[in-house]
Amino acid sequence: MATKGSGSKTKHPDHIEPMLCTLVKEVSSSDNYLYELKWDGYRIVSFVEEGKVRMDSRSGLNYTSKYPPIEKALKQLQIDVILDGEVVVFNAEGKADFDALQKYNGHNSPITYCVFDLLSLNGQNTMQLPLTDRRSLLEMLVKDNDVLQFSESFDDGKALYEKARDENLEGIVAKKKDSIYRPGIRGNDWLKIPTRKRQEFVVGGWAESQSGRSFRSLLFGAYENGELRWIGRSGAGYKDSEMPGILKKLEALEIKDSPFVNPVLDTKGVKMHWVKPKLVANFEFATWTKSGRIRKPATFLGFRLDKKSEDVVREVPKDIVSAAKEASASPTRKTGLNKSSEKPKNPKYLNEGSNWERVDESRKGKSTSDFELPHCIITLHDIERELWTGIPKAKLILYYNTISQFILPHLKDRPQSLNLKLTHAGGPTTFIKDMENRQPSCADIFADKRRVNKPGKRSRIDYLVCNNAETLVYLVDCGCVDINPWASRTSSPNEPDYIWIDLDPTVGSEPSSEEDGFKKAVEIAMAAKEILDKYKLKAFVKTSGKTGIHIYVPCSGIDFFQSRKIANSIGDEIHSLTKSISTRHESINRRGNSVYIDANQNDYADTLAAPYSVRPYHEPLVSTPLDWKEIKIGLDRYDFNINTIDARLKKGDKFLGVLDRKIAAQNSKKLAQIFL
Repeated sequence: MATKGSGSKTKHPDHIEPMLCTLVKEVSSSDNYLYELKWDGYRIVSFVEEGKVRMDSRSGLNYTSKYPPIEKALKQLQIDVILDGEVVVFNAEGKADFDALQKYNGHNSPITYCVFDLLSLNGQNTMQLPLTDRRSLLEMLVKDNDVLQFSESFDDGKALYEKARDENLEGIVAKKKDSIYRPGIRGNDWLKIPTRKRQEFVVGGWAESQSGRSFRSLLFGAYENGELRWIGRSGAGYKDSEMPGILKKLEALEIKDSPFVNPVLDTKGVKMHWVKPKLVANFEFATWTKSGRIRKPATFLGFRLDKKSEDVVREVPKDIVSAAKEASASPTRKTGLNKSSEKPKNPKYLNEGSNWERVDESRKGKSTSDFELPHCIITLHDIERELWTGIPKAKLILYYNTISQFILPHLKDRPQSLNLKLTHAGGPTTFIKDMENRQPSCADIFADKRRVNKPGKRSRIDYLVCNNAETLVYLVDCGCVDINPWASRTSSPNEPDYIWIDLDPTVGSEPSSEEDGFKKAVEIAMAAKEILDKYKLKAFVKTSGKTGIHIYVPCSGIDFFQSRKIANSIGDEIHSLTKSISTRHESINRRGNSVYIDANQNDYADTLAAPYSVRPYHEPLVSTPLDWKEIKIGLDRYDFNINTIDARLKKGDKFLGVLDRKIAAQNSKKLAQIFL
């Protein structure tokens, strides 16, 4: 056995400074960028960990209590994540309204969290993934949520900019598709192109009014080399009803001397008051002078309580060509990592006719990204490939990563075979048993002697053992839709921990045939329960994820020959109660439309889809543990799918009893008395 990995999660950091955008003059024509609308709201990084939510502003202020609907929506995700996005209030025209956001009190209008990046998933850092992969995972996470809105991206930046300008929106953002997430960095991987000149500045004072207003104008500036430099003034944009409140804020911060290192010009004899440089406000202005000041008085748009004053600098739009050149030299997913990747540079096959060749062939020319997990980096391939219509591989990775705590106990120390779908879920299957040194460094291997020697094949088989979330993600990336472990563990490979009875309908291509087959399987499972109860055996049941039913009878201290003998005896009794709809014929040609009661999978190295496995079927149904009371006429297998399983898992794992050694010992004592 290799050194065992751990499935532990990394705790969330106390704060993450959001990645920032560089201001540019125009929209890039490069295909290397995707484009989003620039939201007029508060930038918020949200932390969801163990059911608790914290929402941080850019300056590190805790905004959680300000937005209860968003906090509730984040809790309902039921997964540990870190999200980056913008909190906005949309007006009646569907446009982000910053003024309404500032007045938001939790009740006066709907609020939305427009999320655009995923920084951590289930305790695993995703910041080193390329942007497109992070967004694919994010979209699956917040799909169909009224409060959490996925910020859509577009390929045509110029068309989006024109739309934003025509509709009087704030602007657009351009992001390099392969950019990694760099906290606190205002680099050139992310660019912003506003439709109007707007910036945040630091308020350093005010000018008294000579006409009875609360004040005449605000004086503002920005930091340069650690010094606050005056840039301009603003005398417009203030509502009369709000001005007394603004003056009160200013007076609370009043100081004797100017905080600006340079003189304030054009005072026109008006008395000036100075304040501590604590308040940040957003202003709209006409243009810059050559000396670096605002040409005309700016328009006040509102205070930015989410921004630190010391972070405010003068942003001068860059030429798009120079920005693009600088961006090409910045770290991407290829250069931003400090750990070795798991992808083989020169694939080597240890067996003639190795099916790993098919895997490598399927990956040629496809996108890759390195997913940095706590114990190793997993290289992901082609995660946007659709497995089902509208459901990409990214969603399957997200699903297994999310439910890993429930499925991993059923995989622990169990060798398994890989059933790969290299095109789509309904495509041909490629089977692999021998890993041939392809496993990631944090995975475990069970080295077993090949039972039947074959020409060109090595004398041993290295079975993969999935003991952590990293290996689980790796399996899905290889092409596994479902996960197929042995009934025995590496410590006692000849002794199964449970007996399997697989109720496998014989169905045609018509949907009605499948539904009829499942109904029969349910009826036979009900008969099986009568027999198991008669012998006072504790058993567990789950849907197969296709058209059948799987029954597990925990056991211990018996070998596979004995478990198969017991399974066949029980299978014969079940058949005796259900002869009109079941069969014991192994040959599919002799089954007709009956349900095959399969007891012969109780053998060394045989596998069965693990509980909570998604199955390669018409739709992403899940092999779902059930209570026996749910096994009744009318049971609908389509109720158990990749989108609904979360609700059942709130109540815990109904299959944990399968792993209970006390139940196994009690069952085995009865099994030995009855069948052996």
